[in-house]
Amino acid sequence: MSSTLILLGFALAVLMGAGIVSLLATIRPEWSVRRRLLTAASVLPIVTAAATLLGILFISASEHGQTERMEGLAIAAVVTVGGGFTLLALAGGLIGALLGGRKRG
Repeated sequence: MSSTLILLGFALAVLMGAGIVSLLATIRPEWSVRRRLLTAASVLPIVTAAATLLGILFISASEHGQTERMEGLAIAAVVTVGGGFTLLALAGGLIGALLGGRKRG
């Protein structure tokens, strides 16, 4: 996997975390700062984890004509890549939410 893809995913997570924390500050000003930060940081990892689960379900439900071992390898690859990007999205979302919420207080 290219390092450009990893950096792009991290930058997207940072921007999304910063944008969502600003949106939540406008929509839900009664929420505490911590609640807004954690909610903003968890949106992209939830979407990524759901996409990973849908990919696993698609692989296991479809007829590929391959052996069980190839299906297991494909599922393992999807879990590895999806789990890595979920963790990357969580870290980037936290950083973006902290930076975006810093000026609002």
